Amino acid sequence: MFAKVHPAKDVQSGNTGSCHDLVHYLQKEGDTGLAFFSHTDNDVSPEKVITNIDGNRSKLGSDEAKFYMLSLNPSQAEQVHLIGREVNSLEELTPEERQAVYRKLEKFTRSAMDEYARNFQREAVKDGGDLMYYARIETKRTFSYSDEEVKKGLAKIGDVKPGLNLHVHVIVSRKSKNGKVKLSPAAKSAGNSWELEGRGTVKRGFSHENWKVSVQQCFDREFQYQVVQSDCFVRPAVPDTISNPELRSLLQQQQFTAANQIVAAMKELGFTHQVRRGVHTFSRQGESFQVSHKELKTFECPLSDARIRDIADRFDLTRYEADPLHYHENGLQVKNIGFGTYVNEGQQQNRTVKQVSYQVIYDEQNKVTVSLATVRQFAYDNKINLVKTEPEAESILKKLKNNDLRNLLSDYRFTSANQIVVAMKEQGYEHRVRKGVHTFSNDRQKVSIRHKDLMKFANPKLEPERMTDIISRFNLYKYRLDGVFYHENGLKAKNISFKTYKKVPIEEVGDAKVIAVLNDDNNLKPDRASASSTPEEAQKPRFAKVLKEVSYDVLFDEQTKTYLPVSSIRKFAFDNDIALIDRFRHAYAVPNPDMRALLENPEYTTLKQINRAMRDRGYTVETDESGNYSYTKDGCTFSIDRRDLLAFTGYARDNNRQTSRHDRQQSTSAEKAAGMLGGSVGHKVINEILGDNFRTERMVAGNAKKVVSVIKNPANLKMILLKQIGSYLNPFKEL
Repeated sequence: MFAKVHPAKDVQSGNTGSCHDLVHYLQKEGDTGLAFFSHTDNDVSPEKVITNIDGNRSKLGSDEAKFYMLSLNPSQAEQVHLIGREVNSLEELTPEERQAVYRKLEKFTRSAMDEYARNFQREAVKDGGDLMYYARIETKRTFSYSDEEVKKGLAKIGDVKPGLNLHVHVIVSRKSKNGKVKLSPAAKSAGNSWELEGRGTVKRGFSHENWKVSVQQCFDREFQYQVVQSDCFVRPAVPDTISNPELRSLLQQQQFTAANQIVAAMKELGFTHQVRRGVHTFSRQGESFQVSHKELKTFECPLSDARIRDIADRFDLTRYEADPLHYHENGLQVKNIGFGTYVNEGQQQNRTVKQVSYQVIYDEQNKVTVSLATVRQFAYDNKINLVKTEPEAESILKKLKNNDLRNLLSDYRFTSANQIVVAMKEQGYEHRVRKGVHTFSNDRQKVSIRHKDLMKFANPKLEPERMTDIISRFNLYKYRLDGVFYHENGLKAKNISFKTYKKVPIEEVGDAKVIAVLNDDNNLKPDRASASSTPEEAQKPRFAKVLKEVSYDVLFDEQTKTYLPVSSIRKFAFDNDIALIDRFRHAYAVPNPDMRALLENPEYTTLKQINRAMRDRGYTVETDESGNYSYTKDGCTFSIDRRDLLAFTGYARDNNRQTSRHDRQQSTSAEKAAGMLGGSVGHKVINEILGDNFRTERMVAGNAKKVVSVIKNPANLKMILLKQIGSYLNPFKEL
């Protein structure tokens, strides 16, 4: 029999508000005909349960618990004993036999609640009749994600478990039935000393272990059951040779898995300790007593798997690693156990005393002490996730032992996790990622980190002030010329390359399906699947994931140690009407001195003026199919993209031309059409349609459609713009 007071996290919507959600959750087996019952009444309606529990909260704060959920869980052997014959499920019982079992469980529940009330040791609360509680019998259990059957694929989450699964849920009010006494089974109230008239000082408060033992004894007594050790926790009796009342109280109320844990508990009570020849001596304020090590060893009791699982479910490894010395959450406290032991040292195997220590978890609810290593090993063996909350960036840095990765994450600013990977590769590390875990290794060391944790150090958005500062030092034209070799004004271009999975369509080929993707050898990579499918499924688009190599360029700001994608710079500039190519600030990067001089001269404001001036200087001006210009003189040719030249001249047009749009002459050139749209809009038209973002005619066409759709000028202006853009495309079928 396992009796349990559930923590607040197990309760639907918590236990500081209404019990409405919990009551409705406990009605999930409405087809069984079983209803709520109290200490005196049967067939209690859910509405009455909610009304009475929620109404019994006088003088309780908004953050205080209003009720608690308990459960009584008989083992398979105990359920068979209640039934009276060997069965595998309740379906094998007649309706009369089922009702008889239910009546037994109701009677046992009332006895268990008598023990619950007496466990508080309050004068005004003598038995279950002084409590306000409502219980309900359940007959089924379902598989959850932590069950081995689900992990092995033998069952699904939510499937009903086979066998006998009788158990009882109890909702008990925080206040007594008369509303005068607060009753909390929380660990904080246990073991307090109180002065009672005529009785001196006594200890009162709820002891989880005492209640569990008394519930088991109650079951054994009522049903004449011979208890099996695996079904319950049985505390050994304290011998009369141990006379110290505080040690006796520890051994009676708490469970230890090692004798040194008992010694540590006595030290917490202010005792000093010595051990010699197998005899422990405890002293405090001039008084001392002795107890043999053999006697202490008899109170070493390993925990059951169910008890360790309960601790593992409540233990949060993330918060523990953030502050190991002060972890105290969910009724669990981490303590350090230190003691001296003999070790053999040297070639002569001399025995010397060495101080050793290890950490334990003290379960305040169940008064149990167990090694932290035991809990972690159990969680590993049973695939229990101890990480209940995502770690903060600071705790991740504290845990990292690799100096290179720790320095990168603490001193550098990244906008994506793959930038961190590339930075580690630059330091000579090899990289591998598997199941969301990155592993970096070199000849000297190896470090692993989850992708989720790595993402905490990648902030895709920089402050506007920092973005503006980087843009003020960035020359987009020079970057286009130099590519990844761009390096000036503290900005250095780098290429980020990595592999990622991309969705690709699965196309029908005869009666089979293949993935229409080319591999590195430009051959189809088939992935055949069954041709049998419903008509509805056949109409749905199908996709498959294929590993592809992708790359993009970033700027590394050496002043602030920041990685920033070039695409982010372009987007920020576009959204904030910032010109990335300025003729007065960026023309120095133009390699041709004559073109550079013209661009630095504000009198030349259009492409026509610049080309005429270049011809006057003896250059032959030609355009290619893409509309880009080449200038030839004395056998030397200099080329410049039309989009760059438009960007250079766009600054003068938007900022120096003061004439009204109505006073401008009609022109068929793209720059005139953009100029007619207004300064900032003109910038956006040029950058959006003819900027770095396009790679194919289809993308140019799409951008052109998008821009034209938002122009609020007359239709003839749209046609002028479309006609000029269309002249750059060959053919311009998309429009």
